[in-house]
Amino acid sequence: MTMHYPTIFSVLLLIPLMSACAISQVDTEIQRVTFPEIKPLPPGPFEAKPYRIRSGDVVSIKFIHNPELNETVPVRSDGRISLAMVGEVTGAGLELAELRATISERYKNLVANTGYGEVLKEGDNLEIRLVYNPEYNQAVIIRSDGLISLPVVGEVQAAGLRPGELQKRLVKEYQKHLKKPHVAVLVGPNTAKKIFADEAFISVALSKPAQQDVFVGGEVLTPRVVGFEGQITTLQAIMQAGGVKETGDLSKVVILRRGKFEQGEWIQTNLSNPILGKSLQNDVVLRNGDVVVVPMTGIAKVDLFVKQYIRDVLPIQSGFSISIVPVDAAGKR
Repeated sequence: MTMHYPTIFSVLLLIPLMSACAISQVDTEIQRVTFPEIKPLPPGPFEAKPYRIRSGDVVSIKFIHNPELNETVPVRSDGRISLAMVGEVTGAGLELAELRATISERYKNLVANTGYGEVLKEGDNLEIRLVYNPEYNQAVIIRSDGLISLPVVGEVQAAGLRPGELQKRLVKEYQKHLKKPHVAVLVGPNTAKKIFADEAFISVALSKPAQQDVFVGGEVLTPRVVGFEGQITTLQAIMQAGGVKETGDLSKVVILRRGKFEQGEWIQTNLSNPILGKSLQNDVVLRNGDVVVVPMTGIAKVDLFVKQYIRDVLPIQSGFSISIVPVDAAGKR
């Protein structure tokens, strides 16, 4: 048999050209759809809704002049936090600024009712100094009966008095024994400090937000609770649940909303459109506690009806099959 080498060589040369033509015919177009109704935020700061504290949040409370009162506390399931000396304070549902005002008011009431940090009490340690008579200087502790014992003047009531009031009382007592006594009252480190309870001296910040959850069920591969931080959309939550089954109807997804701080709502949205580049706003942003339900398609409902009420109930032999034939209004197939 005679081999035609020029012909074979020509065919080999044509193969790359044919491949190039085939590649050039592949549709490589990229489609982009913009949604004028959904615009990016303008540059610079923007105002958002104030954050409301929720159970499970961790809040940080700091006193500028009283660091001994600083706390980082979780908000319990009952919505309360526990603070030193003032006890329980309701935090859930409040804005951070509102919680700061509440804390300020509670500590102001503590000071007003008990004189804490402003009047001397049992157990406080003091140093009494007489500038021109140092031989009478004395370090004392207020006894459980509220008295202190000093040289020359004996016992003096101290508990319940402010340091300035005690100083004036001691001057009167020493004047009975000394000429022009100059008395100074110094409080020790164990004496309670004055509480600066004005809002300007208190800061309240969110240290760690609570886990946010939405519930995704219906015709998804893995119905589950989906946790998120920040923001999540309905499609994102469905993808987290494994995506939609073949029996799922994305055009009639239902969202049930009954959060503590929002109006209860039943929302139905068509999520087929965003996938096709239409109505991106249909991909609703979810909120904590939302329930997302993907319903069955109409065909899937018919199949389920046939299975539950015909195949599983009627004594149909396995050799027979049932088919659903659509019929129009005139009764024609």
